[in-house]
Amino acid sequence: MKGKLGLVSLILAGLMARCAPAPGPTRGTQSEQPIQSQSRTLVVAHRHDPPTLAPKIAASNTGSTTRLFSAALTLIDAQGAPQPYLAAAVPQLNSDAWRVFPDGRMETTYRLRDGLTWQDGAPLVAEDFAFALRVYKDPGLAVFLRTPQNDIDSLTAPDPRTIVIQWRSPNAGAGTLTLGDLDPLPAHVLEGPYSDYKEGRSSEERFLGDPFWTSDFVGAGPYRLERWERGVQLEAAAFNGHALGRPKIDRLVIRIATDENTLLAAVLAGGQVDYTTSATLRFEHLLVLKREWESAGRGTAVAVPGPAIFLNLQQKPEYVGDPALLDLRVRRALAHTLDRGALNEGVFDGFGIPTETIVPRTVPFYAEHERLMTRYPLDANRARQLMTEAGFTRDTEGFFVNAQARRVRVDFASQRSPEIERMAAIQSDIWRRDGFDVHYTAVNPELFARLEVRHTLPGLGYSQGPSEAAFTAAELGTEANRWSGLNRTGWTHPEYERLWAAANATLDPVQRGANVAQMMALITEHLPGYPLYFVLSTRTRVAGLQGPIDEAEAAGFGGTSKETTAYWNVQDWTFR
Repeated sequence: MKGKLGLVSLILAGLMARCAPAPGPTRGTQSEQPIQSQSRTLVVAHRHDPPTLAPKIAASNTGSTTRLFSAALTLIDAQGAPQPYLAAAVPQLNSDAWRVFPDGRMETTYRLRDGLTWQDGAPLVAEDFAFALRVYKDPGLAVFLRTPQNDIDSLTAPDPRTIVIQWRSPNAGAGTLTLGDLDPLPAHVLEGPYSDYKEGRSSEERFLGDPFWTSDFVGAGPYRLERWERGVQLEAAAFNGHALGRPKIDRLVIRIATDENTLLAAVLAGGQVDYTTSATLRFEHLLVLKREWESAGRGTAVAVPGPAIFLNLQQKPEYVGDPALLDLRVRRALAHTLDRGALNEGVFDGFGIPTETIVPRTVPFYAEHERLMTRYPLDANRARQLMTEAGFTRDTEGFFVNAQARRVRVDFASQRSPEIERMAAIQSDIWRRDGFDVHYTAVNPELFARLEVRHTLPGLGYSQGPSEAAFTAAELGTEANRWSGLNRTGWTHPEYERLWAAANATLDPVQRGANVAQMMALITEHLPGYPLYFVLSTRTRVAGLQGPIDEAEAAGFGGTSKETTAYWNVQDWTFR
């Protein structure tokens, strides 16, 4: 889980230090209560059609979808606290369930809930986790998120309900393995195809192309896939054996909504969508929904603060469109002409949350990070000085050119969306005015979600909330690893790597915070990209739907920014 150690884990640590987590639901308690199921279908809108339903396979912006079909050892609740899920309890540090040895190695023990099953009725046992680890660590299968298995020496299953994990070094996330960390795989389904691949009777492509990963997915999440019409919708039924109790709403439909205005019309019309999430609606829709929909008592619309919008800047020489972008002076000149005030007015009517860093103010180490970070006040004169130092002059039209009179070209790409395109248009015009030849492209969302596209953009690329792992050498995305790495810019730095290793070598949240504060300060100094503002996503739910946590999330930046949190209690949602 090292890829998610810093910002997310430290937010959790800060929240847990202030208040003890509420007890999580237990299978025994829920099974003793009568199930009051509802035959009405829950219709939700998601922006992206997932390439797979396995959370462990690297993909863009599909975590909210995969969460509905999958389960993990623990689950993060609305307050950002870990709760037991498939596990009967969350391991506590310095207990028999989480031991740290003098040489730095660790051992965590998870005890599974009794009577767990897969969605096809087969028992879900500890050996399914051991099998999953073998698959995830297989060097020939490079599609899986690398953490935390790259820090695990072994996983044993002494009995069907016990999982013992040996860690080669300290890992702060060892006791909170959530979706995308060490998800179990159904050995009774995949062991045969995996053996065929390992023994040469099949290929890597055939194993990863098995229908299990898509149309025949078998998970342990709250809903069981029944039908998947690619690019249109997924249909599912409540899973009777769900670890936290059978969902109260019998059926689920996930509609893929890539056009925000079409979705807005559907919400306003009523009867078509019950809940929207996953960036399907933008902040600009909020006032319309408040005025025309919520005021009539038809539902609730809220703006939910999320992760920072970050423009990744290509730093891999083999993919960069203009080598000038590899010059730190040029990157700093661009930073000095980044007008966050104009973006806030143009995109959010002045109600947004501009930021010069991806670090939210709620993390315990923010003050130290703020002290260390490098700032770039809006200053076109300073930008010109930096470009002159880098050897560039201006042509007759005012654009910066090199000694061969070639303009400094800045390619800029994002997914197609009115709000994002407005942001890009505002900032592109400012950069052009200040001498940078910006070329903006709005890309179809399905194409922009492809990992290869995101990793090989020649200039700036829109993204949300990169974690600190996204700037490490181990997470570089390449053709060899099917672009599964988190590092989309290609930027690396030896001091960043040292601090990253130090952060991962301590279980002390204060020391870890100090390390991350310095790491994020290096990002502001070397500029592998530009933070713009914290995203404000508009979410809606119809008046009769009870259970979603939008109001709690709208209160501030508490908890985790992971979209999966929106569905942490989906099994308890009901229609009034």
